[in-house]
Amino acid sequence: MKTFDTKKFCKDLLSLRGEETQQNFAEKLKINRSTLSLLESGKQIPTLEMLNKVCNFGHFQPSDYFSESNSDALIYLMGTLEEADKEKINLMMKRIRIKEKYELLSRRSANVVNR
Repeated sequence: MKTFDTKKFCKDLLSLRGEETQQNFAEKLKINRSTLSLLESGKQIPTLEMLNKVCNFGHFQPSDYFSESNSDALIYLMGTLEEADKEKINLMMKRIRIKEKYELLSRRSANVVNR
């Protein structure tokens, strides 16, 4: 599974901006200053369009920010767990799906009653 390297993106974005104000740099990228602030702090992941803008501006490749990672994926974990633990996880996932279905049904019921 490919994951986005937010830390690398933030570091490169801050490096590109250098001593320039967020406002000026945001104007160069044609985005809001608040969006730039969120991107620099890692609180917002860039859209593909934004990623391409930054990459073009800094002469990077979008692929530089994606890496293969399976260290935290549930699929990866399932392969390293004991069978009893796998059964517990599967049961928990089933309960979560059931809970989500009940919540969805209750929202639908509430919408019907409110009409």
